[in-house]
Amino acid sequence: MDHATCQSCRRPASGSLLSYRKGTGIVRNESLLQCDICERYACADCLQGYDIISGYDFLCHDCARSFEPPPHGTRSH
Repeated sequence: MDHATCQSCRRPASGSLLSYRKGTGIVRNESLLQCDICERYACADCLQGYDIISGYDFLCHDCARSFEPPPHGTRSH
């Protein structure tokens, strides 16, 4: 499989798309990183570093939404 293209937005991996945000810092990588949950390769616009489990967790925006609290007024389990 070609990991030179983001599996979320389909843009080619280059330049600023390989500079991932982690809190207030930047993690530069030479290739696309994988989401720690769904394992899709994603660019910096589609993947972000979070301090959830290990302090160095990279999640795509789709998977990160699963950690958000439910919308106000909805019932949880």
